Amino acid sequence: MSQSILIGSNKVTEAMVIQVPEVPFTNSFHPVHHKYVLDAIRSGVVATGLEIINTEYVLANNGNRMFGVWDLSGGSDELCWSIGIRNSMDKSMALGITAGTRVFVCENLAFSGEFVEFRKHTKGLVYDELEFMAYRAMKKMVANLTKFQAWHEGLKEFILSEMAAKILLVEIMTRNIIPPSKFAQFNELYFGGVYDPTLWGFHETVTDVLRDNNLLTLPKKNKLLNGVLETFMDASYIEPSSPLAAFYENRHLLAHC
Repeated sequence: MSQSILIGSNKVTEAMVIQVPEVPFTNSFHPVHHKYVLDAIRSGVVATGLEIINTEYVLANNGNRMFGVWDLSGGSDELCWSIGIRNSMDKSMALGITAGTRVFVCENLAFSGEFVEFRKHTKGLVYDELEFMAYRAMKKMVANLTKFQAWHEGLKEFILSEMAAKILLVEIMTRNIIPPSKFAQFNELYFGGVYDPTLWGFHETVTDVLRDNNLLTLPKKNKLLNGVLETFMDASYIEPSSPLAAFYENRHLLAHC
């Protein structure tokens, strides 16, 4: 697998993550430094029998927010398992990890969007407890990775007509999953034949477009995207007899995902 690419001008090395200054404790808030989070999760990965292939990170808010992606040894011939790791030392988000996949051939990265959250940073959270929580989270994450991989690969079974693809495109732009400025890029990739006319191809096109997105927001956007596609799979798609009426009707079916 070639070197993975994380997006954003704030991409950093693990050494830089470790060098972020610690935040002083208070009576009610005991921020866990990124270094200890990464050490604990690394132990949890090893304990579950997986190997770490590659690690990359971004930082925000003077280093107090960290998001990392680890590519793991599980998966299939087409994709590897990945996990997203988030931590903050400014009370902005709970420490947690989320399931993901990275496609080998194009390195498109996708997340389930759902995080397995650890306990909040409170007084009394010692490293031994953190390491045990990381192990428990990774045990759950293996199941989540297996489930997300199956969902991701299952998208290949859904062939998209041009009308259906356009309906989905309007929906994801309406939900600001990708901005209107990315329409030309999406159009070239999907309708230009770079990706297959399936939900898998549609999903890969969106994740390709999101390469320019801030990695810190990627899980949230992926969660919205996955919800739109799941609703589409569950809905009774109407092939157009009257194109405009069918377009509006099928968009209506996606309105409540």
